[in-house]
Amino acid sequence: MMVYRRIHRLANAVIVCCLFGFIVIFLKAPVEEQQLRDGVPILSQNPGWSSNDWEGLNKEVSDLLENDSSRTSDRTDWSGWDFKLTEGKALTGADIVESVSYLNENFDILNTAKFGDLSSVKTILVIQVHDRPVYLQYLIESMRNTKGIEEALLVFSHDINVGINNELIRNITFARVYQIFYPYNLQLFPLVFPGQSPSDCPEKMKRDKAQETNCSNWSYPDKYGNYRVAQLTQIKHHWWWKMNFVFDGIVDKFAMNDPWVLLLEEDHMLAPDALHVLDIIVSNRPKYCANCEIISLGFYLKSTNKYGQDISHLGVHPWYSSKHNMGMALQKNTWKKIKGCSDMFCKWDDYNWDWSLMQVSAKCLPQRFRVIFTKSPRVIHIGDCGVHTHRCEAHKALQSTQELFRQHKDLLFPTSLSVTDTSRRSLKPSKENGGWGDIRDRQLCEINKSPLDRVSAQSPTVLHEMLNQKIQFPPSNKTITSSTTTTKIYSRLNL
Repeated sequence: MMVYRRIHRLANAVIVCCLFGFIVIFLKAPVEEQQLRDGVPILSQNPGWSSNDWEGLNKEVSDLLENDSSRTSDRTDWSGWDFKLTEGKALTGADIVESVSYLNENFDILNTAKFGDLSSVKTILVIQVHDRPVYLQYLIESMRNTKGIEEALLVFSHDINVGINNELIRNITFARVYQIFYPYNLQLFPLVFPGQSPSDCPEKMKRDKAQETNCSNWSYPDKYGNYRVAQLTQIKHHWWWKMNFVFDGIVDKFAMNDPWVLLLEEDHMLAPDALHVLDIIVSNRPKYCANCEIISLGFYLKSTNKYGQDISHLGVHPWYSSKHNMGMALQKNTWKKIKGCSDMFCKWDDYNWDWSLMQVSAKCLPQRFRVIFTKSPRVIHIGDCGVHTHRCEAHKALQSTQELFRQHKDLLFPTSLSVTDTSRRSLKPSKENGGWGDIRDRQLCEINKSPLDRVSAQSPTVLHEMLNQKIQFPPSNKTITSSTTTTKIYSRLNL
């Protein structure tokens, strides 16, 4: 009996201790916060998304990148596109392009009721977006924390419609937002040019074999004997179309007061004082370098040991693509010079837009571009997975960048800047990287020079087959509703 009582008392004590521990844990547990704050998922160091959420997003990115060579043919999910059509009726490629173009030109700019129309915009941040939502939400969070962002316009340009990206963007409340979609993208047209047509020659096929098999583009390999890869050529097409649309379809259309256009990508991050520094450079450009037409807030550092030492220092060099292509800012007059050299840009056998632009600067313009750049970059590249690499641990790059800004938080927002590094030595442009030998890509590049012009399905252009392609939708074009939103596209054709 004595032993039984002792066991009973011990059991009661254990139960009491467990109950007390549960109460303590409950009281200390953070109250569940909203999943979105100012339109951005709360970052991992805050009580927001769970580890499962982060794993899910990273897995989504990993899955999208798992098989680069076959990604284009697998993109048949059109759930983000809500085309208005009669049940069972086919659309043509021309119908689809018209619908996407109508959306681009008539987008209902977000947050103008809060921040006003575009007449007060000083800077346009243009973000080229693909299919990496993890990086995109990091970028959006960094923009939310950037001083002066409320005076800017954010333009997100997509080459694929990803629902979770739309959700992140459409919930932004801290700045005006404009969203556009490259109309000739591989998601919509995966198996007809500019997608990867089944009749195209395989990338590594030898020319004599390609001629023997009579694949459609056998006579147009690049200088290294390789044939086009649509996934790669689309990057340059999208960049060129996007830039022309921003200046023609936004800056000119809304009669904006010559804003600076800052170029970003989805795997970039902004320092809190990025726009502050840009404003200082713009205001003092006549003193720093009157003939510098490009400003670069990004710079590829080999080491961050001198980040604090150089935080208020600038460099003035001839513009060189591999050094000054990140966080690059320019104005309309500069773009008009580039656009005037479209023949060289479009014919240069290089699928990289920046190396093609390097040739324009070196061989087409009367004088090479010069650039003012920040010695301690205010735009940081955190992308460690993408087209060429498959490592997808975005949070590690994020943490190192956040730590860099935390270490130097007292040195950010300098009141003045000074030029400490000047050079007139122009580095030799690199040779062509290839991937752009197909005459069709060169012709499409010229078409993308005028994004507001419609290409007729009856015209014998490089897009003729695509525009006349019949696309049969299933009886019900259902959408995924879990973590995605739908891009509404209203056809002017009353389909």
